[in-house]
Amino acid sequence: MAAGRTTTGDEPITTAGPDNPAPGLEGVPRTDIDRVEHLVPSFVEAALRSPLVLTRHGREAFVLMPLDVYRRFWSSVPRPPLIEGDPEGS
Repeated sequence: MAAGRTTTGDEPITTAGPDNPAPGLEGVPRTDIDRVEHLVPSFVEAALRSPLVLTRHGREAFVLMPLDVYRRFWSSVPRPPLIEGDPEGS
């Protein structure tokens, strides 16, 4: 944290690296953001502020969002309960 800055509780989650990917992103190819930021710096800045919907041929195609936002979303998605054993009870 930079000197003089206070924590708000909404700081980005630091990435853990390829050995510990975000849930649901296991095996997804990765590229360095520097390549994109070099070409379109305002695009990356906008995506860092909030999720950004990208369109292709006028249709919504992708959502670009900071990893901390994705992790919060992923952790809030309801999942079916795990059922152990025989569902018939026999």
